[in-house]
Amino acid sequence: MASPLVSLVLPTSGKEWSVKRCLNSLVHHAPPLLLMKAELIVFLNQDPATPINFDKIQTYLDSIQSRFGKLKVVRSSRFELTAEESAWAASEHAEGEYIWLVGDKRIFFPDGLQKLAEWLENPTAAAAYFNSGWIDQTGLTNNYPSTHLLSMRTLVPFKLFIMCNGLNYMATNMGTWIFERRRLNRDVWQAIIKNCGPHFSHVTAAVAGMADASVQCFSIYICQHEAKAYHAGDDSEWARYSEYTKTYRYYAWTLGLVRQFRFLVDNGIYAYADIRRSMCSEGLLLRRQIDEIYIHVIAQLRFGWFAENQRITQAEFDEIYQFLCLTCPEKTIINEMLREIYSGYGHLPDKDFSARISVAYNALGIDGWSLRFGSLIVGQIGDLYVRLHPRGYLLSPVRDNEDFMVAYKFVDAPAIGPEWQIVSEAEMGTIDFVGSARGYSAVFPVNVMPGKPSSRLSRITGPWVVRFYRHRFAYQLVSRMPSHLKRRLRALLT
Repeated sequence: MASPLVSLVLPTSGKEWSVKRCLNSLVHHAPPLLLMKAELIVFLNQDPATPINFDKIQTYLDSIQSRFGKLKVVRSSRFELTAEESAWAASEHAEGEYIWLVGDKRIFFPDGLQKLAEWLENPTAAAAYFNSGWIDQTGLTNNYPSTHLLSMRTLVPFKLFIMCNGLNYMATNMGTWIFERRRLNRDVWQAIIKNCGPHFSHVTAAVAGMADASVQCFSIYICQHEAKAYHAGDDSEWARYSEYTKTYRYYAWTLGLVRQFRFLVDNGIYAYADIRRSMCSEGLLLRRQIDEIYIHVIAQLRFGWFAENQRITQAEFDEIYQFLCLTCPEKTIINEMLREIYSGYGHLPDKDFSARISVAYNALGIDGWSLRFGSLIVGQIGDLYVRLHPRGYLLSPVRDNEDFMVAYKFVDAPAIGPEWQIVSEAEMGTIDFVGSARGYSAVFPVNVMPGKPSSRLSRITGPWVVRFYRHRFAYQLVSRMPSHLKRRLRALLT
């Protein structure tokens, strides 16, 4: 065939059932012409723990080869630890006008595939994104979409799209977006992997190549993602990765994310203000992007408390601390808490160390209970709060502690909603807005205090569980329990 329209890149560790299920969903449901214009690149990444039956895989691929314009089977010359590293190695073989990176735990739907085929015939942007759902390993689904959209299709600047959804959350959506291959600089991608870490690197590389481009978003589902084992509480994959790479448990979400954002800042693609106003949104989850780093820094400091090999080095902590200070002035006190906790490894008693961790968690969790996204508030005009927003600023009633979040949850939320207004940074500097006050109480926020209904058992056991957890030996003991048992015990006793 001539140069293919699409390079469909499938990095896989070669589990036969995953490869067959993914590719069968394409073969059975994609418009035939779409597949004939595509080259399929199957990158077989040999995992020493789970050998690949190359003969069986090849026999299967031979049986579907005629459905694609071209088929390439590539065997990795070494074991690539992550999907991102496999995808980078596999992308070397891509020749298509568009590149489509696909994980092997995807089940594709005819509805989205048809829309993709139509869009490729008349592209409206440098990239296209399709919505998706999730299904667990037992076949159950919660029916939450990965992304919330108000329109059937909408055009969004790619950088803004990432700022609304989260750099690390877009990484889990491998298979739902396709973009012009010329936008992917493999040397930049490799540098990010080497200097920042592989996780989320393909998203950061895409942002670097498409900062000035737009993405056409479709609300129709193109696939279901099969939830991985760690979504169900099994963190053995991450433990193995940490052991292989000699890194600590939450490296990807702490120093890894910090360095990727610094890469974007250093190259003029992001400003620290962009990171400060960015969000993470997927399914039910909605929180600030910067809180992804804070949450995992605190968790990693706690890991380092009972296991010295899990401690962040002084230089690494200083790098994270400086980044947080430059990004989040409103969290200065939390930053100082983190420094005190890190400095306390050598001399703080177990009880004091644990108490300081709890205080830091409570301070970080305030956005979720006392005033939703209170840390985003940078001003008040009459009875309207001014919050940071990926598109600039959000103006919403002080007494509204819930509905304003629609303006964050939907990527394509209108600039003027039922009771909110989104204004750009430029507009905020020139707007001549006189606030109103619909009564004395309207200028003060609702009082939403933390807490949840508790059982009689949890009221009795809760204080004892807290005391138990303040001892290093107890924490070490509980940490060895399977994650699903820890969650059940925590829900029952606290």
